[in-house]
Formats: sequence, C-alpha cells, structure tokens
Amino acid sequence: MKRINVYLIITAVLLIVLGVVCIFNPGAGFASAAWLMGLLILLSGVSSLIFGLRAQAFLPNAGSTTLLAVFQIIVGLMLGTNILASEVALIAVFAMWVMFEGISLAVLSIDYKKGGYNRWWLMTLLGVCSILLGFLALRKPETTGAFLGILLGLGILANGIVRIVAFFGLKRIENRLRDLKESATARPIDNINQ
Repeated sequence: MKRINVYLIITAVLLIVLGVVCIFNPGAGFASAAWLMGLLILLSGVSSLIFGLRAQAFLPNAGSTTLLAVFQIIVGLMLGTNILASEVALIAVFAMWVMFEGISLAVLSIDYKKGGYNRWWLMTLLGVCSILLGFLALRKPETTGAFLGILLGLGILANGIVRIVAFFGLKRIENRLRDLKESATARPIDNINQ
C-alpha cells in the first residue's frame, strides 16, 4: 500500500505541475498534444503493419490491413515531424467534430418537436451555436489551439487533483482497516477476562 501512496503523490505532483505549465503556456501544451497524436498514429501503424505481415499467410484481406498500416505510418511520420501540420490537423478534427455534433443536435431537435417537447428550440439553438463555433474554430486556428491547450492543461490538472483526493481516501481506508483489525484482535481478550 505504501508503494501505491508514493505513486499517487508523485504522479499527482507531476500532473499538477504539467497542468499548470499547459494552462500558462497553452501553445506549447497544444503542440505537445498534436505531436503525441502523430506519435500514436505512427505506433498504431507499426503495430498494424506487423500484424498485417504476419497475418498474410492465413487471412485473405491482410493485404489491405498492411496497406492501411503503411498509410498510417506515413501520416504518423508527417504529423510527428511537422508540429504545425499536427496542430492544424487536430484543430480541423476538433472543428469538424463540433460542427457534426451541432448538426446532429439540430436534426434531433426536430424529432423532439414532433414528440411534443416544448423546448425543442433550445436544442436547435445549441446546435446552430455548435455549428458556428466549429466554423469559428476553422477560421481562427491559433485561438482554437490556445483554447484547446488551456483545456488540456485543466484536464491534466484535474487528473492530478483527483490523485491527491485518492491518496487521502486510501489513507482513510487504511486507518479504518487498521482500527477494525485492532478491535477484532482486542475482542477475544475481553471475552476471556469476562
């Protein structure tokens, strides 16, 4: 249990420091996340390539898996070696996701209207706002990158705080278990004395 406590404290401190650094320097935090995205795509491609090459002997469609893996490796190398391209790609994916969610929400509001929901127009309004935010994210990529960097920092900071809370929770559980153990060992002696 002591090793878990040490692990929680060390990782909590590191995550809190990293989160604060990302919040106060969102561009660097976002660039790091974009680079990490390229690295993960590259590693996924290498893994898929190894699987595809080994599976060609017994799977008829392993050639397409291998070809897709090569494509992933190329994209991963491009994104991992060109931070600007990674940032642009990440912003584009984020903006498209926000716009898609907005369109989905606007279409869903029509179903809610047909179902008799009185505030369907709020869903439409939120959907339109999401679509506009997506377009704005594409038009102002530097602002979007800074915003995403701050969100990344807040997420990392929150993860560190959760680990500190978990540390104190585990301490409380340890103390309760110790108290229960002590009370369980003290009871037989009390029974003998009576």
